[in-house]
Amino acid sequence: MDRLNNSMKLDAQLNRNKTYRADIEGMRAIAILLVIAAHFGVPGFYAGFIGVDIFFVLSGYLITSILVREYETSQTIRLARFYANRLRRLLPALATMVILSSVAAYYLLPESQNLAHSKAGAASVFWLSNIYFAFSDVDYFAAEKAKNIFLHTWSLGVEEQFYLIWPFLLLGVFGVAKEKILNSRLAIAFSIIALVSFMGCMYFVLSNPTIAFYMTPARAWQFSVGAFAWLLGRYHLPNLKLANITGFLGLALIASALLLINEFSVYPSSLALLPTLGTALLLWSGSGNLKNQRIAAFLSIAPMQKIGHLSYSWYLWHWPVLLISDELISVKGDLANSIFAIALSLLLAIVTFRLIENPIRFGRPAKLQVRWQIISALALMILLNAQLLRWHEFSQEQLASGFNQFIAKSIADMPFIYGDGCDDWYQSSELKPCVYGNEDAEKTAVLLGDSIGAQWFSALTHMHDPAQWRIVVLTKSSCPMVDEPYFYARIGREYTECSEWRDRAIEWLGKQKVDRLFIGGTASAEFTDEQWKTGTVRILDKLATTVSSIYLVEANPTLPFNGPDCLLKSKAVSNGVKNCRAPAENSRYTHVANILENTTKQFKNAHWLATADFVCPNQVCTALTKNSAGDEVIVFRDSQHLTDSFVATGAPYFKQQIEIYELQDYSSDNKD
Repeated sequence: MDRLNNSMKLDAQLNRNKTYRADIEGMRAIAILLVIAAHFGVPGFYAGFIGVDIFFVLSGYLITSILVREYETSQTIRLARFYANRLRRLLPALATMVILSSVAAYYLLPESQNLAHSKAGAASVFWLSNIYFAFSDVDYFAAEKAKNIFLHTWSLGVEEQFYLIWPFLLLGVFGVAKEKILNSRLAIAFSIIALVSFMGCMYFVLSNPTIAFYMTPARAWQFSVGAFAWLLGRYHLPNLKLANITGFLGLALIASALLLINEFSVYPSSLALLPTLGTALLLWSGSGNLKNQRIAAFLSIAPMQKIGHLSYSWYLWHWPVLLISDELISVKGDLANSIFAIALSLLLAIVTFRLIENPIRFGRPAKLQVRWQIISALALMILLNAQLLRWHEFSQEQLASGFNQFIAKSIADMPFIYGDGCDDWYQSSELKPCVYGNEDAEKTAVLLGDSIGAQWFSALTHMHDPAQWRIVVLTKSSCPMVDEPYFYARIGREYTECSEWRDRAIEWLGKQKVDRLFIGGTASAEFTDEQWKTGTVRILDKLATTVSSIYLVEANPTLPFNGPDCLLKSKAVSNGVKNCRAPAENSRYTHVANILENTTKQFKNAHWLATADFVCPNQVCTALTKNSAGDEVIVFRDSQHLTDSFVATGAPYFKQQIEIYELQDYSSDNKD
């Protein structure tokens, strides 16, 4: 232990040139290149988002080294100076990106998106966007977070929250540890934090993966691993052979993450150990500053250094440039447009780095008194937050007037059953039948399905006289009506609640007297042809003996764009009708529809209800149409779900099909 403490004292006397790690800049370069490759859809780099994990480990390593060195030389940590340095380092570039991206979004993106952009931007300038995104997804029908131009700032929120807490944790260790046992106490503290945080992360991966992904406590173990790598490198430096081995192993672990993590993987999970430990090994392998260390030498070459220097600014710009460009010129899937967008984001990063980031970090602002640096930063944060909230209020006012209001209402134009608590989404597997109409009626109609099936509720209520029918709704969002295990990418795991809920629904139906059962669901689930067929047959088998008539409802065709957003961009109804349309051709949906329609033919009392011709007449889907009275009706409330107003007009279409089937069944029974 004396040897360890002697090395600690010697280490505190090293000059800046000797403590500078060029290979760390190279690791930053790898991290940002992985993130950009993932977000721009480069083949083979789906898991490039692990670049964020690399950044977390690097932050744990560097911030710990800065704080411990300062304490060793001055027996204290100047908190105000530390926070001023962090704010001066991160805030100016962030503020620049937020301001310019907000202006671009206002002029170039659909107005309906401004509400989400403004709220996320307001959270990001206070380093709270990770919390905003963690809890903004509780509503299944909320706009997709992936369209938010400030989504990427979640990781900056995690980092800044780490910076806020970590100095106090180290001061706590310093306060209880004597000099001779400081290193061992730090090692214990880092180990406990890593273990508790990792266990918490694994718990939330199963119960609430969104929390596990976005929240700082569930990511603290990655910072702790970085801190531990720094501590290990202080008194256990690798020799050249070991440094080369661990360096290659570190890169291999990161590369293996790219191979093993796919769109069906749960993340973060034990798979997050791969990039985390890989980065830690790279950090330790380069801690000896050995000239012939091959990996460190590669990471230190000039191109990697330049990319590493730009990594923060490039990270800030790549995401809003991608989303805004994709809205205008369709970047994803187009090589030339992707290269253009990447180049534009890099150019903006270079300009920001040279004109904003570096001058403020090292120039005259750095010479101001610390309190004025902090006051200036807080004032800027408050001003930006206020302006972004004003943008939010302005957007609400804009969407509440004229044609905008007409479209804005369509976004929330869904069956009222969701307000009645019929649907728990993935939060539980509890069955909550919602009963409407006459509870004492002799006849019962049941609607069973996911959100695509539940959207037909108004058509059913218009077909069945509430005075003569008891109407029951059994709905579970994102739960396919196929008796097969289902991996739900949005929660990062198998959707076990769906299987449990579906079994309970079938059991409940078996105990009821049901005259008409309508089963509806999506056609987009990733099932094989055999799973679609056998999984549907298993459900119909269980219900065919207890239900008088079963109607399998075709999943409606979808739009390749968001319907209301397209109409908002078009600005005028006439232009909206002209521009916001697309062919109904979707080979996957048609293929699944054929499988399910043929499946119903195996059962005497099961029938197929077509929807394609009603939703997309003449094989053309439009965002806006006219009803029989000549009034304009918005068809889609997003790209796949239909508005309740439009669905209500479908009662005659369904009623006609049902009458034909009932006539056929009647004729068949008489022949028998």
